[in-house]
Amino acid sequence: MMSAVLSQKEPVVFSQVVESLFKLVEKERFDSDKRKRLKAIGIDLDQPFLVAYSVPTWFGAVGVCAEILYPDLPIEQARYRIGRELVDTFGRTGMGRAVFVMFRMLGWASSLSRITRGLQSGTNFLSAQTRFLPNGSLEVSFEVQPEFHAALGAQSGIDPYFMNGNMDGMMALVGAPFHPGVLQPREPSSQRAVYVLRRK
Repeated sequence: MMSAVLSQKEPVVFSQVVESLFKLVEKERFDSDKRKRLKAIGIDLDQPFLVAYSVPTWFGAVGVCAEILYPDLPIEQARYRIGRELVDTFGRTGMGRAVFVMFRMLGWASSLSRITRGLQSGTNFLSAQTRFLPNGSLEVSFEVQPEFHAALGAQSGIDPYFMNGNMDGMMALVGAPFHPGVLQPREPSSQRAVYVLRRK
């Protein structure tokens, strides 16, 4: 269900990210069935957005939008595409503009150390670490911070396909000289996702 509780231990996705998601899809494309499904998980398109939403609500909303925008793609590819496109729409919000201006000014190398700050403009529970591998590739790890594990239970707090697309969009935004990221094998309920990007 929907959550506007900003408890430190309750993982949430902030409204500017959720609003950006719905800017990807014209409102008229949400038929009565899709609207009912969204309302059942906590998003009423006829009402103002809440301050924040729970992780299950966010995942459900991404799934509905993926079905509308990319009905012919496997769901994993559709979620990747939404993650990538969301970079542009988030960049048109007040918060997104500020974050992206900073990243562009810093350049890709310095921006890597600030990925967690960028994540925290949209969520309260994700962090990231980067490291260069001996072959020059870049490894990026996204993790749910430990204090949020109990609230998530058996559910993962990371949609790896969405995050892969989001990361690839960010790397393109800052002009990083890498090919799109490759998701490393992971457990279904893992609170960590690791990507490796090869240099161009």
